Amino acid sequence: MGRVIRAQRKGAGSIFKSHTVGRKGAAKLRVFDFAERHGYVRGIVKEIVHDPGRGAPLAKVVFRDPYKYKLRTETFIATEGMYTGQFIYAGKKASLNIGW
Repeated sequence: MGRVIRAQRKGAGSIFKSHTVGRKGAAKLRVFDFAERHGYVRGIVKEIVHDPGRGAPLAKVVFRDPYKYKLRTETFIATEGMYTGQFIYAGKKASLNIGW
């Protein structure tokens, strides 16, 4: 007699479904705008949160909008060594450091 292997059972769903209720948001990179192409922008890590159904924590980083007087909150996957209150630099001329 044949047997249904684990990979085939995972395709059917049931207990193998990921926990999608209560997600904190999609992890995305910043929009590649003029400020990031020709210089850098500075953001600050406001909080590091656990996202259900994901193995890595998420970091909520706040950047100043280069065109309007407002703040933009981006969601990144938190790197090792990242902490709340840390400055994050993004762009062509941004300095590279471990954990950024």
